[in-house]
Amino acid sequence: MDINYKLAKSSIILKEYVNKYAYIGLSIAIGSIFIASLIVSYQITGFINLEGFIKAQTTNPAIWMLDLTPFLFAYWGQSFCHGLVNTAESFVANKTEELRYKSGDLESKLKYESEHDFFTQLPNALLFGKQITQAINKIEESNELAVILLKLNDFKAIHSNFGNFNSNSVLIEFVKKLKEMLITSFMLEATMGINSIARVEGDEFALLLPRLNKNINFNTLLNTIIEATHLNFTVDGIHVSISTTAGAAICPNAGEDSVSLINHARTAVFHARKKDKPFAIYNSNMEDDFKTNRIMMSGLKTSIENQDIKIYYQPTVELATGKIIGAEALGSFVHEKYGLIGTEQFISLIEGSNLIQQLTSFMLTNVAQQLVLWHQAGHKIFASINLSMQDAIDKKLPVFIENLLNENKIAPQYLILEFDERACLSDQEKSINVLNELSHLGVNIAIHDFCSGYSSFIYLVNFPIKTIKIEKSLILNMIKDKKKSKIVEAIIKMAQTLELDVFANGVENQEIREQLQQYGCKYGQGFYFSHQVSPYEFMAQLNSGMTR
Repeated sequence: MDINYKLAKSSIILKEYVNKYAYIGLSIAIGSIFIASLIVSYQITGFINLEGFIKAQTTNPAIWMLDLTPFLFAYWGQSFCHGLVNTAESFVANKTEELRYKSGDLESKLKYESEHDFFTQLPNALLFGKQITQAINKIEESNELAVILLKLNDFKAIHSNFGNFNSNSVLIEFVKKLKEMLITSFMLEATMGINSIARVEGDEFALLLPRLNKNINFNTLLNTIIEATHLNFTVDGIHVSISTTAGAAICPNAGEDSVSLINHARTAVFHARKKDKPFAIYNSNMEDDFKTNRIMMSGLKTSIENQDIKIYYQPTVELATGKIIGAEALGSFVHEKYGLIGTEQFISLIEGSNLIQQLTSFMLTNVAQQLVLWHQAGHKIFASINLSMQDAIDKKLPVFIENLLNENKIAPQYLILEFDERACLSDQEKSINVLNELSHLGVNIAIHDFCSGYSSFIYLVNFPIKTIKIEKSLILNMIKDKKKSKIVEAIIKMAQTLELDVFANGVENQEIREQLQQYGCKYGQGFYFSHQVSPYEFMAQLNSGMTR
């Protein structure tokens, strides 16, 4: 409206200017006639008077011609003004239409950009929310719809390792796979409406399945989606795997509006990851789990502050002789309501909080003191301790450990710091500096649960790793699963090539022990040798020279 108004106003002003100059031309013409008549009057009579002026007007042909000029000026001025104004109005009309078109086109473009992800061109969270609302309004009382969130696993690690360009290329391929999946038979059979996908956050995508088919098994559908979104790529000659964790929220049970459904689907993703499962379907009990976690976290905070964390030790042995060569320190605490809570459970509770640093400090200090006792008793063994992702990027950690070793007069090779793959890859720029500093101290850096994640072989070259501990489930299932057995064998051979020590975690029978020895693995731990025991019981095992 503002543009139209301004253009119309400009047209009116143009008319005023044209009329103004037409009047000026007319005035000049009349003035010229008057002056010419006075001059001719003087020439005829010798005087400038009315009689001479009239005689000039009636007798001089040149004056007659000049008398016509005002009429010519008036006619020309009005015609020119009319033509110019018509041209101006036509221009204004054309320009108005052009601007209206451009304004509408710009409005459409801005609307599209506000509702779509710039990089993938998929609907964003805003448009996806509108699509959910529309789908809810269309479903009948007896029907259901599902919102499924797909979270890419370890995408930050891929971005950190391969850079922005390559990680974006992986995203594009993943989006292509999602689009292809929408028109596969199992997806088309799952609903009686039009499925849609969206990118709701950086590494989070969403599916909308309106009017679910009641004859399908929803768990089977989710499992099929997980399998379909497990992709393999080659980036810069390196094999990369992409997998997803899915969380589903079904309307109306999990909510009857877009915000509730998306939030509950995200809760289901979080729950699945905590339980180490590929997918989860939201239910109200998940909220109870979060409440339980908060209660346990509060109890853990109190235990850390009061130094009530109990540390147990599980022996690491030489597979050939059964001789104890070291111990893994495992923390636990007793909650008054939930009983004994182990390391793996409470680390996941406090990861991301400042309690991690307090726990790490407590564990390292106590393990160092225990090492001193073992060495004084003549048992020159190592102690290993699991650290978190936060520890891997903590710039203060190398200084703390250096002071701890110096104060207790412990040789650094007797301390093994274990990190998981995520710790190395989550913030590579920071973690590589911290781990290099620790390595320069002489401390042994190890990767535990090796091969439980993705891109597992990349950091073995980039990071100062000296030891790998093979993921427990691979060891436990290697006898009955030939594929896993081959994987274990390949890991051991690769480690030997890279001159890395290999520990097997999960040795629970003699058959596994013998198979590992055949593959060339020298060290292991597991229930076959000993469960985790108190410091007193562990010292007794050392003193007895326990072998098996």
